[in-house]
Amino acid sequence: MSGLVIITGANGQLGSHLAKHWAGQNRPLLLLYHRNSDRIDELRKRPGICLKSCDLRDLDALKTALEEGCRQLDALPSGLIHTAAIRSYDSKILAEGDPAIFNDVFSTNVTMAYNAVRACLPGMMERQFGRMVLMGSNVVEIGLHSGSAYAAAKAAIVNLVRSVALEAAGSNVLINAISPAPVETDLASDYEGEYLAFRQRYFERYKKMSPTGKLISLEELRLTIEFLLDARLQNLTGQNLILDGGLSAPLLGP
Repeated sequence: MSGLVIITGANGQLGSHLAKHWAGQNRPLLLLYHRNSDRIDELRKRPGICLKSCDLRDLDALKTALEEGCRQLDALPSGLIHTAAIRSYDSKILAEGDPAIFNDVFSTNVTMAYNAVRACLPGMMERQFGRMVLMGSNVVEIGLHSGSAYAAAKAAIVNLVRSVALEAAGSNVLINAISPAPVETDLASDYEGEYLAFRQRYFERYKKMSPTGKLISLEELRLTIEFLLDARLQNLTGQNLILDGGLSAPLLGP
């Protein structure tokens, strides 16, 4: 059996970008999506690729999808890229927000990350090899106005990474987080109405503040993820790599 790479949130803009780039590279791929698969349907009949619909909040359902994917592809998991997430969709400050929405956003994000790691980790540790990359966000460093649930969940995920790294490093299972600033995506294809306008305003403010003046590209994320999946790495684990154009660095102006 060869090493299988699992992508959660595979129908998202980052997940689908990774899947399409890696398709045909002799890298078995298990693409997990929730309901929609329109961005990755073209890969459904490609050899070495398996698409599975799965609610990541349900650990048993996730384990079943993983087992079925492994059988279909005749491969065992060697890599996990967890991109699935939901945002603070009410775009309200905490004092005015709905507690049910806060709980949904926080618990869903943390539960999905936990389940993804939990489903893959025992087998990787038994086989003495694994590479995991979980997506954080630069808001773990700076907070997020009108998005406290999302920011709190991403901070929890980063500390999940740090804790699992301590537990798994002796088994040659390395786990890291990537925390990008706003990513250059097609916002209108994912959001609408006031929340779309909120995201657009946030992105524009970020570009004005960033030393590079640029959003984070999907391609830069892919390159960073590929580095963290490399089998030659031995000691890079438990880290949160922040991609924000230098915004969080203690820069001194001219």
